[in-house]
Amino acid sequence: MALHDSIILEICNGGLSRELRVADLTNEARKVLQTVKGSTQEFYRVGFNFYKKTNLDTELANFAEDTGYWVKAGRAAKYRKVGPGLYRVIALEETEALSEVDTVEPVLAQYSSLPSFEDRFAYYLETQAFQVFDRKRKVLYPSTGVVGFPARLDSYFWPKPSLNYGVNAATLQGFIDRAQNMLPKLLDDARQVTDIVPLFTEICNWGKVSLPTTDAQYIVDQLLIAQRGRRTQAAAMNSAWTKLYAIFFPEDFVIYDSRVATALLLIGETVMSDSELEIFKQRYPALGQIAGRGGSRYCTRTYWRHAWGKWSAQLDANTLVKRVLAALNQRTQSQYRLRELEAVLFMEGY
Repeated sequence: MALHDSIILEICNGGLSRELRVADLTNEARKVLQTVKGSTQEFYRVGFNFYKKTNLDTELANFAEDTGYWVKAGRAAKYRKVGPGLYRVIALEETEALSEVDTVEPVLAQYSSLPSFEDRFAYYLETQAFQVFDRKRKVLYPSTGVVGFPARLDSYFWPKPSLNYGVNAATLQGFIDRAQNMLPKLLDDARQVTDIVPLFTEICNWGKVSLPTTDAQYIVDQLLIAQRGRRTQAAAMNSAWTKLYAIFFPEDFVIYDSRVATALLLIGETVMSDSELEIFKQRYPALGQIAGRGGSRYCTRTYWRHAWGKWSAQLDANTLVKRVLAALNQRTQSQYRLRELEAVLFMEGY
């Protein structure tokens, strides 16, 4: 695919603005190391293709309307210079700036016939190719994009690729088994639960988050509040508490961290028009952005509230993800569990 085509593909899917600079194509997040004829070389990912920095450094200027080297030589203009180092992309067919219809409608067409918003989430996870740029290792993962829910689940890892879903599922099941043994005691006499702080500590160590308290009674109190699931009585909430609730109530609570929150917002923006998003936000009013380590993970195209530490956002996320799970199982005639869908969302929000 030509570079201009790749840029347009990213614009249509929200990865680039219609006005851009070379730096937008050559940042660290796009850098990929590939072995070519035995030597390691740097490439930059744009769309589904990879380009050398020399190509990216010259593309915008050489194909700029009126001033570009290749345009003066008789080639068609691909970009319009709008300021020092800033270029606006010209669409292929119309040879004019992309319109709002160009950027939204083709993406939404495949979802419009589905019966519910939750079905759209499920269909997205079934049909859209999955591949992320592993920022820590600076490689694409998986090395080839995969399609289908089982393939997405097979692509899960935490915190490194050698620790796949099977490894993590066994760890989580161990936590869940211990939690279920404790749960009857919580309702009887919290003083009997002597192992809850060690369990919470292990859960936080697995999730790479800080243990919020060592007060066993306080932990029990929050679990009992969470179990009731009332909007009028908020349980403690952060990236540690959401993991604890999901371990004690595995069929009712999703781990609502920055990655899962990001996945829900970005999928929603992909499968719905702006007017549909307004309806969706009324249905799940507390969903929103949760900053990851070092800041927000992705920029969204519409406004979402801040959801970090919000009990109401946890409850909305629980409801949405369980409905998506039901839609996914009905569509695929499967029996996926909440932890499996949670893992796929976790990777989608990387």
